[in-house]
Amino acid sequence: MFRLAAVAAVILAASLLPAGEQVLYWMVDDSAEVTMGDGTTPGLSDFLPAETEDTWSAARIRVIGGNIADGESVFLNLYDSQGNVMAGDLGIAFGENVGYWGAGVPVGNQSPVGDYAAGTPEYNFIVEIGNVAWDESSGTASWVETIAKSDSVSYTWLYEANHIATTFDLNPPPGMAWTPTVFTEVPEPSSGLLLLIGGALLALRRRKGIAT
Repeated sequence: MFRLAAVAAVILAASLLPAGEQVLYWMVDDSAEVTMGDGTTPGLSDFLPAETEDTWSAARIRVIGGNIADGESVFLNLYDSQGNVMAGDLGIAFGENVGYWGAGVPVGNQSPVGDYAAGTPEYNFIVEIGNVAWDESSGTASWVETIAKSDSVSYTWLYEANHIATTFDLNPPPGMAWTPTVFTEVPEPSSGLLLLIGGALLALRRRKGIAT
């Protein structure tokens, strides 16, 4: 129920995809593995944290390069099965679908490429995997953290690999979706970051003590 409400909350428009607009086909399935900091490579389904009543895992497409500034967060939007546009920051939840497991299985999600189809320097795309949480008080969902990501690939690579089409398709052809199988764990910043912050605060405290 929370996931349906989250999807409904991020619908941006209900118009069909304009003719000729480019669409990226992509998904994440059970063939994916995650390279951990200790060198182990568990399957993605084993890597993801257990779901709770109001938390789940999802995948989304981050866009980098081109004229996107460092630190700016840009994500590809998504189309539902009827061609309605949804914001892509919450991604697609992992789960079972007609005997397949993943995000967007078995034929793939469709994301409009829009202004990111061309540029100098070229735009690149990354599949991010993270945790989403539902806030009962506000009635909204939010992306809590990114826990794994794929290597970035260029628009040119995706186009030449036939993962990009020029029309939205209610019955997309199988095998067209970009399906990264290698992901890298994104370490929690807490331990190292807290150590740095703690060291800086301790040094500042000592300097203040000397000054007084």
